[in-house]
Amino acid sequence: MTDRQIDAAIPVAGELRVYGLGGAIQATVTDADSQVAEPLLILHEAKLTTMHGPGMLLKGEERPQGDKGPAYIQEWSVRFD
Repeated sequence: MTDRQIDAAIPVAGELRVYGLGGAIQATVTDADSQVAEPLLILHEAKLTTMHGPGMLLKGEERPQGDKGPAYIQEWSVRFD
């Protein structure tokens, strides 16, 4: 991703969690103010691509709910406040 693409991306505010699940790494974003831990977004097979300023870039797959349909390679620009 270019710096321009990162700056133009629509932000999602929340709590980032990165963890191992069955030998694979997943990253999730949840609403920090919610009582329900249901993730807003899930990045499967997450890998740290780079660190930049006060954040990092993760790359992995976003899959449709219930794994129905194709997966898409995504990059998440994560900024820490």
